[in-house]
Amino acid sequence: MKESRKKAGKPKAGKRKTGKGNTGKRPAHAELATRKPRTDTPKPQVQRGAVNDDLLRALKAWASGKQGGEQSADDMLSSAGKAGRWELKGSLDRVFRNYARLSWLIRRQNAEPTPEWLWAAASVVLDRAPLEDVAKRIAVTSADLSPYAGKLGRLSNEGIAHEAMPNPVRAECPDDLYLEFSNAYGPELESELKALNHGGPLDIRVNTLKGDMAALLETLNVGDTEVSPTPYAPLALRAKGKPDLAVTEAFTSGLFDMQDEGSQLVAALVDAKPGDQVLDFCAGAGGKTLALAAAMANKGHLVAADTSAKRLARAKLRLKRAGAENAERVLLTGTDDDPYFKRKAAQFDRVLVDAPCSGTGAWRRHPEAKWGVPVDLKRLTALQDSILTRAAKMLKRGGRLVYATCSMLPAENAERADAFLAAHPGFKRVDAADAWGKAMIPAPYPGRDRAMLQLTPFQHGTDGFFTAIFERTS
Repeated sequence: MKESRKKAGKPKAGKRKTGKGNTGKRPAHAELATRKPRTDTPKPQVQRGAVNDDLLRALKAWASGKQGGEQSADDMLSSAGKAGRWELKGSLDRVFRNYARLSWLIRRQNAEPTPEWLWAAASVVLDRAPLEDVAKRIAVTSADLSPYAGKLGRLSNEGIAHEAMPNPVRAECPDDLYLEFSNAYGPELESELKALNHGGPLDIRVNTLKGDMAALLETLNVGDTEVSPTPYAPLALRAKGKPDLAVTEAFTSGLFDMQDEGSQLVAALVDAKPGDQVLDFCAGAGGKTLALAAAMANKGHLVAADTSAKRLARAKLRLKRAGAENAERVLLTGTDDDPYFKRKAAQFDRVLVDAPCSGTGAWRRHPEAKWGVPVDLKRLTALQDSILTRAAKMLKRGGRLVYATCSMLPAENAERADAFLAAHPGFKRVDAADAWGKAMIPAPYPGRDRAMLQLTPFQHGTDGFFTAIFERTS
């Protein structure tokens, strides 16, 4: 997952080509390539030894909702002003990457891991804030932790690790999912969970509707900003560190979008072509829809469908910025009798189902999602089966159904693929390795299983993504 090249310029021998514009001629976006992007605002670092009041407010907001995922993160960050959101995000991530251990240590002191206790424990254990400073802040909060000053002192002395911690606690994994991970990853369990508990890199996708990789490399590699190609996805660039690329003119002009390399590979395996009829069945905010529109070169018909009007509204803005003109948005009811299904049955060449799932593969970006509402695998797998059944009806004969999740759990992945084939004799499996070659992805196929592709942070440096592909035969 290490970057293979630093700055833009003429490609070195042995490096992969960076796009049609890499011919020695002036890039198509020369006016942007010669204009230095706005300097990123320096990000304040988490101040060690300080007591963070915003952190307590954010933890209270999280506890009151516990929705998990991006919405919960947005709710938490709203407690800070714009200038302090980055610092607060860092503080929150540190708490949730240590949540199981902090909670265990708190319970060891015969207390419960309330937001107030988590805040106090994080202050003294992670940030090494002086106990007297924490005590002063306790006095002006709604929580009365003052009787437990001695417990905080003992907790501080013990530190974040303790030899008596159970394995799930040490691995920062919810108890109810630890066995699932253990069965799936065996000797690599510790490595996979450790990788999931570290922050992911900043990946972007070059938008070929407006430019190419060579031009974008030249545009972005200015000053302290450094981006370079990733190992697998042909249009992916990875930033060194976490520069604020969203403030650059290249982003606001639609030359790229934020997208993890694993997510880009899912879209690439759809193998959408110009002129195709393509349905993104669970489009959400449109990340993969954007990649599909670019692959289709704005030719053919692309549908971004979802049951959330709010997510589709976000997709509208992203599609406009990217210059995606062949996509329409469709709001679904989420029921079998949705009239759209009958009206458009058997009309699509490709259907992508990026199904609702546990989100375990995205834990490194949303560590708070681990500790929200417990994962109900029985409910999720039933939902995934029903969505696949609906989506299958939309395909033409010879069309392909691509099933994907951002999950690391076989129950949501390979088991769902096998169940779909067993219930739908009119479909056959397409090996992911063969689809990889047909999609002309230049990197070698990275999966251990030719039939279905499971990407993981430890093995591939991507978020955890799964892909299975089926073709309608009758």
